[in-house]
Amino acid sequence: MMKFSSQFTLFFATLACIFSWIQPVHGQTISGIVTTSDQKKLLQAASTSSSFASGSGSADITIDETKVYQQMVGFGGSITDSAAKAMNDLKNADSDKYNSYLKETFTTKGAALNYLRVPIGASDFSYKSYSLDDTSGDTSFKSFKIDNAPSYLFSVLKDIVAVNKYAKIHILPWSPPAWMKDNNSMNGGSLKSGMIDAYPTYLLKAVQAFKAKNLPVVAISIQNEPENSNSNYPSCKMSASDMATIGKSLRSLLDKNDLKDIKVVGYEHNWDNAASYPVTVVQDAQDAFDAVAFHCYGGNVNETQQFHSKYPNKAMYLTECTGTTGSDFWTDMQWYVNNLFTAQNTATGMMWLLASADNGKATYPGSDSCGNGCRGVSTVTTSKVTPNQEYYTMAHYARAFISDDGSTLGKRIEVSGGDGLNVVGYVTGDRYSLVVMNANGAADKTISFQGRQVKYSFPTGLTTLWWTTSDSSSSNSNSKRMMKKRRV
Repeated sequence: MMKFSSQFTLFFATLACIFSWIQPVHGQTISGIVTTSDQKKLLQAASTSSSFASGSGSADITIDETKVYQQMVGFGGSITDSAAKAMNDLKNADSDKYNSYLKETFTTKGAALNYLRVPIGASDFSYKSYSLDDTSGDTSFKSFKIDNAPSYLFSVLKDIVAVNKYAKIHILPWSPPAWMKDNNSMNGGSLKSGMIDAYPTYLLKAVQAFKAKNLPVVAISIQNEPENSNSNYPSCKMSASDMATIGKSLRSLLDKNDLKDIKVVGYEHNWDNAASYPVTVVQDAQDAFDAVAFHCYGGNVNETQQFHSKYPNKAMYLTECTGTTGSDFWTDMQWYVNNLFTAQNTATGMMWLLASADNGKATYPGSDSCGNGCRGVSTVTTSKVTPNQEYYTMAHYARAFISDDGSTLGKRIEVSGGDGLNVVGYVTGDRYSLVVMNANGAADKTISFQGRQVKYSFPTGLTTLWWTTSDSSSSNSNSKRMMKKRRV
């Protein structure tokens, strides 16, 4: 009887020890960042040591990781000549402050922005009119010179890549060279019909030239805002059929020149024509285009579903939207969350200027494209860097789906949220994350994940939470080692 009792006790002692090692399977520790509507907390570490535990009650936020949606590509904005100059001026004035700005903007210790949109030639935020080949009639592009662009543009781009080796660059023209257009001007007009065959070579050379400078170009759009012809700054009207023709030729040239990995992107204009222009482009050249891009200046984001419903396998990018000077911090953040960064299967989230000087006005002579001023993601002067609401909002999303070392990008997963919450979820390897906007007062909310639950107190503002399932695999490994040890 005593022998049986000792064996019985030993059995339960061993069992208890095993379960003590397995226990962490039921609870991954949560980390995160928070930005409150009153700006008292700005990307501050979330106050939590919470972890998931067994639970089956009702939940305010429910994650279904079995439903996986779009692969994320990146968040960021445009580095125009003016944005690059603002950054370069800071570099010349205070290199330490400049280096801090780069790390706080482009690494995962800061905002984790990784996607850069760069004009090919002049834009409305350049200081003069130029293309990368201003020699009239040069259809062989022997006079093509990427260094027609200001040297500080490439200096700044290389500095960004130096702090974030996983940064990506997406290039596109505001206008073809003036001599290729029907009005012989970079401003307004259209591409001559006789130049449609030559133009793809100009775009190919742009990709090759950026690559030759060791800049990580991953995508090229055919034309910025192809339905806009403005006589006051570089622009070009282009029909959907012409874009499709150019896209097919460019795709062929890229493939023949060992650039198969470069994505060709169509449209690059407002939501309001999502059912027509980009549909025609992809319909006419489906194999040429990897994605279509949208801007936020006309229509509403729901209209993009008219494209997505026809071509669900084509990626959709949001590549441009701007804040305006003098607007309200929290009002803007709510609009961005509701309309841009959680919206409708888009793989990128991008604002217009990554950096702007104080007034944010267009720098191209005679242009009034930004009215009273386009606010940059950060306001950058020679003495001060001020991150704006665009910076903080994008940081919450980029930090959610980009791995801690910046190497891996996540996918969006299914999440449902309760009243007053806008919630989006991502999976990146074994790391899960939520971005939660609480537009109401601070409140405790229950999150449900894989049959477990955790309660978290969300302030009014934006909160990003993340946790990994590697704790579980680590725990399993530990328990196996423990059991093996006891069997010996």
